[in-house]
Amino acid sequence: MKRKFESKDCTYDVEIFQCGNTDIVRFYEERNEQYGETLTDLVIAAPSYGFLLIQHIAGEAVLTGTLDSKYFHEEMVDDMVAFLENSLPSCRNVYFPYHIDFVAVSSSVEYNGEY
Repeated sequence: MKRKFESKDCTYDVEIFQCGNTDIVRFYEERNEQYGETLTDLVIAAPSYGFLLIQHIAGEAVLTGTLDSKYFHEEMVDDMVAFLENSLPSCRNVYFPYHIDFVAVSSSVEYNGEY
């Protein structure tokens, strides 16, 4: 399911993938994901801004994840938790501990089919 997350004057697109007792939350900007029907010519794949993993265990929920510090910071966590509680009924009114890492990308590797 697609949604919008807003916090501290920032807005990001969000996709939530649900599978069994696990939800994966992906933050990105849709304007950076303009792929056609097929992958031809030069492809530049903009990485997501981060992922959160929600594991539902015995009626409770545990939140973990990694977010790019270029786009997110600690002051946004309360808004993130509220967003998840509003978006996912299974996260409401349950014990919901979390551990979120804010990371800075120091390097990357890319293959785009051209070289």
